[in-house]
Amino acid sequence: MTEQAASPLRAHDAWALPVEVLGDILGVTFSERELIDDHQAWLIALRGRILVITVPGLSEEAKKHRIRRLFAEHIGHGWAAITVDSEEEVTFAETFLEEVDPEDVPAVDPPEVRTKQSKEVRELYEGSAYAPLHGWRSDEESIAALRTLITDALAGTAEDMPEEVYPLPDGVGAMVAIGYDDQGVLHPLVWVRTDIPSGLRADLWGYCAALSASLDRVDAEPDENGIFYVGMERSPVTGPGVALLAAVIAQRMGRRPEDCAFPLLAPPAQAEEAPPLAA
Repeated sequence: MTEQAASPLRAHDAWALPVEVLGDILGVTFSERELIDDHQAWLIALRGRILVITVPGLSEEAKKHRIRRLFAEHIGHGWAAITVDSEEEVTFAETFLEEVDPEDVPAVDPPEVRTKQSKEVRELYEGSAYAPLHGWRSDEESIAALRTLITDALAGTAEDMPEEVYPLPDGVGAMVAIGYDDQGVLHPLVWVRTDIPSGLRADLWGYCAALSASLDRVDAEPDENGIFYVGMERSPVTGPGVALLAAVIAQRMGRRPEDCAFPLLAPPAQAEEAPPLAA
């Protein structure tokens, strides 16, 4: 394995690792009780402890899905009190801290969260469907593998951003164009800028591969030339979609990804008229 620094939990891990493993590494106590309003799950981090409460009667699949949402928001944002309702709406609700019955909080502190998270997260993926195909790699090795994935598996083109297009519009890290051959088969064309850190480039390559493979998951339209503009500002991956697929693809190609929720930006000509488009 390539020498790399210890990796902390990321929000996308909440969707890739087993719930039981996540509960153990975070030091979580689980319980069931009726909750107010339409809430179906709470996460409360109080005095070094994390308590997750779900309502009785949820199917195992629904229960785990809501717990994953809570974990993703807690890992990604560090929120201390989070709720999820039946419509999958997430709310940061610090006031609920006062409503927790002290008897529901265990008398013995669970293992300290920071110590738990310092455990090598890569080890938790060994033997799983999300483990790297050929072991952990350097950023540059991962980038090469991701480019090969685009050119071979997706029958596309993967190129460095041409020098003649610099300076790029503000915030743009990559561009993805979608073309079709005479038989109507899709062929992505991907360009990623080279004047940014290798880790950011690798995760952008992962995002562009995911975007190319799952256009049906994108609630955004390309410009008149069929080009999507991918921004460089990262956000935590808080649910299924292109960003989660990007993190999984990057990891399968050997990189331990950072946050992979990148925005799809409005085309440069429209940038002053429209806000970033959600991926």
